Amino acid sequence: MTRSFKITSTKTKTDRRHSSYTRSSIPSITFSNVPNTACQCDCQMTEEDVAIGNGNKDIQENTNKIEKEIQESFESHKTKKRIPMPSIHHVLIAFIVLIVVVTTVSLAIVLSPKQEPLRTHPNILVVIADDLGYNDVGYQGQGDIKTPYIDMLARSSIVLERHYTQPMCSPSRAAMFTGRYPFRYGMGGSRAIYYGSRHGLDLSEYLLPQALKKADYKTYLIGKWHLGFADWEMTPTRRGFDYFYGTYGGSTTYLTHQSYEGPRAGNGYDLFEDEPTDEGVRVNHTVVEDSEPGTFSELLFTEKAVQIIEDSVIVDEEGADKPNPFFMVVSYQNPHAPIEPMKEDVERNEHIENENRRKMAAMITSLDYGVGRITSALEKIQALNSTIIIFLSDNGGHLMMPTGESLGSSNLPFRGAKCTLYEGGVRTPALIKIPQEEMMNSSVKYDGLFHISDWFPTIMSLAQLDPNALDRDLDGIDHSEIFQKLLSGTPRKEVKAPRDHVVLDIDPVFDQAAIIQGKYKLIVGKPAFMDFNEVYPLINEESIAKDGDVVKDSSHYQVSPNITQQMVDYGRIQTEYKADPNKCLSLDCMSKETLLFDLSWDVTESIDLSWRFSTDTDQLYKTLRTYSNSTSPLVQPQYFEDQNKAAKTEDNVWTPWLSNSTEV
Repeated sequence: MTRSFKITSTKTKTDRRHSSYTRSSIPSITFSNVPNTACQCDCQMTEEDVAIGNGNKDIQENTNKIEKEIQESFESHKTKKRIPMPSIHHVLIAFIVLIVVVTTVSLAIVLSPKQEPLRTHPNILVVIADDLGYNDVGYQGQGDIKTPYIDMLARSSIVLERHYTQPMCSPSRAAMFTGRYPFRYGMGGSRAIYYGSRHGLDLSEYLLPQALKKADYKTYLIGKWHLGFADWEMTPTRRGFDYFYGTYGGSTTYLTHQSYEGPRAGNGYDLFEDEPTDEGVRVNHTVVEDSEPGTFSELLFTEKAVQIIEDSVIVDEEGADKPNPFFMVVSYQNPHAPIEPMKEDVERNEHIENENRRKMAAMITSLDYGVGRITSALEKIQALNSTIIIFLSDNGGHLMMPTGESLGSSNLPFRGAKCTLYEGGVRTPALIKIPQEEMMNSSVKYDGLFHISDWFPTIMSLAQLDPNALDRDLDGIDHSEIFQKLLSGTPRKEVKAPRDHVVLDIDPVFDQAAIIQGKYKLIVGKPAFMDFNEVYPLINEESIAKDGDVVKDSSHYQVSPNITQQMVDYGRIQTEYKADPNKCLSLDCMSKETLLFDLSWDVTESIDLSWRFSTDTDQLYKTLRTYSNSTSPLVQPQYFEDQNKAAKTEDNVWTPWLSNSTEV
């Protein structure tokens, strides 16, 4: 079928997306395993909100009144010396009271929130934030950015304190979906897949949604893909997702949905809805035109996710079988640049003095409301107790643009940011909520190593699938067993962490590699594309409190003003590199510069110990070398040499352009 590139509207299919969406319409969330008092939010509550999770107020008042009358009657009869035989009048009254009490209690039970019991194959919801800093969520303790809904989720979850990703978007997402280190299939390094790039995630890689379909999961991707779209075979519905609504590329404007990667890429529209037929052949590829011009992407993505959830009836009135479980990934843009917050969200953060930080907080406020809205939808269809919820960021917060523009994110107490191998670039917020029969009164903190590739086998096991049965060599490690032990109350010290080391990256092209083993972290070559010591200097000891928490001083959100020409050339370095078939990709070809940090006490990575602990340095280097020997050639794209026109239609819409891409 030859496709038309004319922009069409999908308003008739998604009329509930955002037309009725307001901040005050988000109900409170009362997780089945969290007390109603768990979240103290300063959010406006509607009458409907108050009713949710608290039963019917009138019924409760009537019940209390009846109980009081019965108690008063009982007390009055206790004071009498002789208990007379009850008359038929009294018997009738008592019988009527009994009926009222039983009816009232029954109504209260019927009208109170009820959740579906635990399922063999639970629903799985993964929410991905884009460039969210370690210190940009409320539950981490900073307090200037309020995230009540994410915080409420954290209170009933396992909070991963050492969750590691790749330094940049595309490699991180590749690792999560494949369960393998990106350098094994040519996606190592701190480079994303840009608009106009010919390459994408290797088509021979087996992805998580494909594995879950073996257990009849319905699979959805809402939001950002960012793993290539030069050919239709690279796009989400050809890689295991039943449905896709979002952006193919990695960076678009929030209101106009235009690609945002500077003049080299050019502008182009990127917002699509894809649905394959039952035979798996794409027939419904629609360029989404906003039914309301200038609609914020978070609203679009959130309302699409809510629509899918609310249309997923768990069980009908006649007790029919439950539908297939769903695996839904909601991949938000927030708070990735460009920083384009909604006015109402900026106003909610007026307490933050620093303007850049205030705008960043507004972007995160929007993200938080999205999480609350989706979680509320799960509660509405009584599916909270049958849904595993995962929340994470794909890499560290992005502190500044190549031009020197501050973005207002914070990775404190860590050094560095996105695109670096310092902790601030690869250690991110993450949590998992696994439904339990028993109530959780607070979060469970897990301080063991966890890499983003671990989500693949862990999710498979939680879905009652065996990751070891796959014909793949996974780097990801299954944490489902240790999670269940922690939730059952087993003390952390009695549970052995399944992972003892993490390879953060191996990129001989740009001369950078890093590994964490035990308490030590080794960085070989450059911590980033350039000398970030000028941009992210060693953190002043005064900015770190004795107990390890950061001080609440907005001045520490500022980065060094020393902007060099090398920084301005940052984007040019990435886009102008051309593949060199003779390039040595061995660790031996990299520089011998090393940095060794003891993360057990030096989380700011301030003191290099490599010269003092040469034995430990050599051991970590030896482990890196083992992985380096299996590194696949890095796939280096030609970027925008000749694709600018071919990659977009006459309507200025980004679309696959390689061979056979004219057929849908």
